Amino acid sequence: MLRGIWAFVAVMVAFLATLAILDLSNDPEPRASSVPLPDRPAENPCPSELGDKPRRSTFTDQAAPYEGPAPHPVKVVNETGFSEANAPHRALPDGWEATYNTLETQLVVCEYLVSTGEVVDSCEYIGNKFVPLVSATWTYRVLAARTAKQVTQFTLKGTDTCPFDIEYPEGDYPTQTPQSVRTEDLVNALQPYVAP
Repeated sequence: MLRGIWAFVAVMVAFLATLAILDLSNDPEPRASSVPLPDRPAENPCPSELGDKPRRSTFTDQAAPYEGPAPHPVKVVNETGFSEANAPHRALPDGWEATYNTLETQLVVCEYLVSTGEVVDSCEYIGNKFVPLVSATWTYRVLAARTAKQVTQFTLKGTDTCPFDIEYPEGDYPTQTPQSVRTEDLVNALQPYVAP
């Protein structure tokens, strides 16, 4: 008798489980959670396109205000789509460059490649590989890190030489590389805002 009851219970559990699975598989679309996802801030306020509005970011309301004695620590963000390794690298003057500490950053400089032109040189790399160096124009938007309000915008011509090296995914060798802005040209343009 006890064995018969256990068999009946097992059959009922299996039957109910089958009904639950069938009910879920007939659901026309997944149900969304009623709990809203948090609006995560961007890593930096630079919009991906030059003409777009700056974004709410991890700097918003947390970074140091753009005020007080100079220099005003700055973070340069390259928005050209280059990988981190291929983005222009510059050594800014002592005291200018913000560390990775969001709280001390007062200015964020958004760097955009706006146009390229004719070939000005040929860059040679390991393995007898050559990449054309093309003329380039860059636009910079300087934003107050805390508020994302634009402080200034300026455009510079790239006049630098071949990059020291280029990283690329295997089988996807670059067809060209744009001339970067020389560090001294960028420093001169930023001087009135970072260290007047």
